[in-house]
Amino acid sequence: MRHASAALVAALLVVLAGCGGLGGQSLTDASPTIESVDAPASLGHDERATVRATARWAALADGGGAAGSDAPNASLDPVRVTVRIGDATLLAENRSVPANGTMTVTTAVDAAALDPGEHELTVTVGEANATRSIVVEEARAATFAVSGIEAPERVAYGEDLSVTATVTNRGDLAGAQTVSFRYGTAASANRTVSLDGGAETRVTVTFADVRLDGGDHPLVVATANRTRERAVSVIHPSPYGKTTLGLYVDDEAVDRNVSGVVAAATGYWERNDERYLGYPVAYERVDDADAADVVLRFERVERCGVEDDDARYFGCADLLVDEPRTPMTATVDPRISDAEMNSTIIHELGHVQGLEHGDEPVGLMNATSTLATNSPVKVHLRGDDGAVTGPVEDEVAAALDHFAARDDVIGNDGFAWEFVDSAREAHVQITYDERGEVCFADGGGSCTVDGEYYGQQDVRLEELDEEVVAWHVGASLAPVLLDEVPPELTGEADRREREAWPE
Repeated sequence: MRHASAALVAALLVVLAGCGGLGGQSLTDASPTIESVDAPASLGHDERATVRATARWAALADGGGAAGSDAPNASLDPVRVTVRIGDATLLAENRSVPANGTMTVTTAVDAAALDPGEHELTVTVGEANATRSIVVEEARAATFAVSGIEAPERVAYGEDLSVTATVTNRGDLAGAQTVSFRYGTAASANRTVSLDGGAETRVTVTFADVRLDGGDHPLVVATANRTRERAVSVIHPSPYGKTTLGLYVDDEAVDRNVSGVVAAATGYWERNDERYLGYPVAYERVDDADAADVVLRFERVERCGVEDDDARYFGCADLLVDEPRTPMTATVDPRISDAEMNSTIIHELGHVQGLEHGDEPVGLMNATSTLATNSPVKVHLRGDDGAVTGPVEDEVAAALDHFAARDDVIGNDGFAWEFVDSAREAHVQITYDERGEVCFADGGGSCTVDGEYYGQQDVRLEELDEEVVAWHVGASLAPVLLDEVPPELTGEADRREREAWPE
């Protein structure tokens, strides 16, 4: 019986061997290898990524397992699978061995949980392991950049300019920064922007009442890290294409300093530019005629335009038509008084700015200058032996006040006057002379003669009683100030009427 049993056992072993259970590779000796590990070489400071590894059991893949089967292989014990990065465990579990001999391991790695720097990634499946290096990058500081500017191509002089900039934080960390806007050489504005890392926003600034010269001007939007620039053109209403005109003054022919007179005349246009010109103007003295927009010369003016042998010419100028010449020129006679010089410069600068005779302001732009076109009329009252005061001064003032009260004085909206201290400052002189050596040899009276300056008139009152001084002043000025001289101011008025005028 024993021999029979032994034979049976032997036969069973042979059968088992024939079935392949022990005749092939032993599954108990099968072990995996890690064929691949797919992981990023570097991560941003807060980036997440997937780690994927593939382990393979060659014995199963080469036929030891059920072909095409993904069911767990019951012949092998579960294996321990771990994924670690540095000291941190990303995955740790026991897993059954797939029947096809291929296992895929996936897990996620979060850089926000790691310190910046190089870290070793280790994948372990059973006894097999593989390593990779992953670098966690430092978080980038907030870095603000201007990624776009929205603005019109052009803006009209005096209008508002609206500018919108897109600002982006290209860093990883949140931060705040000042965004500066600048247009041209003067207008600027700052805005503070706070953004998370990677975020962007739009910032709008409005430059009110843009007043720059015509042409392109730089629009600059800047942060501490990035500057962007583009051009916005200004449409200027002046024929010169700009507000400030360079003025060169050639005053060598003048026997006195007339800088104050020139400044007063240019100041008139700077105050009244919009009213009469329709565009802004300012004058800036320059030292080089070649760099000037306008040249003001002082020299004798004998003729200007249409010749008139009976006229005295105080000035002459280029008339601006369409586009200015380079430069425009105005000439003023140096022999006239400061008062007349001021009016003449204003008149001639009106021409270089495009105004013609008869344009507003009519009083200053008339082709012919008369006493009535000046406002105020500056009067120098003097005597043969010095200043005149008392009753004579009162009488002269009464005569001038009479014309100021009338509404029919020619050449201006109204007559105004003031006393000045010298003939140089005056449009007209009034001389009270008790001796009477100019108008009449004897008997006294009044007459008008040339004053101290070219074109200036001197109303002389000679050997007159104080009571009739006002009448003589009125009778001398009425032909200049009024279209028609009233009967009471003619030579037919008797002594009583002269004393009573003005009533």
